[in-house]
Amino acid sequence: MKTKKKPNFLFKVLALLFLIFIALIMAYESGYYETKASNKAILTKEAMEQFEQDLEKGEVVDIKDYLKEEDVDYSNKVTKIGNKLANSLSDIMTKGISQFFDTLKHLFWN
Repeated sequence: MKTKKKPNFLFKVLALLFLIFIALIMAYESGYYETKASNKAILTKEAMEQFEQDLEKGEVVDIKDYLKEEDVDYSNKVTKIGNKLANSLSDIMTKGISQFFDTLKHLFWN
């Protein structure tokens, strides 16, 4: 009896990447990104028109009222821990390297 070969892990990964690639091409060709960019431009144009109307009316204007803040914080506990770990490792490495070079400087140039 012949046994079926299990599909290779590499082929599974390649198939998944190919499907993602096809999905991204479909999104690009359908105009998804262009539509998103044009919607931002339209909102900006509408905000400028509203700003001009408010100036003509003599109202007190603040630029913050017309700008939409799209800064969304997607961080969670894992990313915060990762950021703290990366920052502390960076500080340790920076101090360690500077101390190493200071030691070399004192050894060879004094």
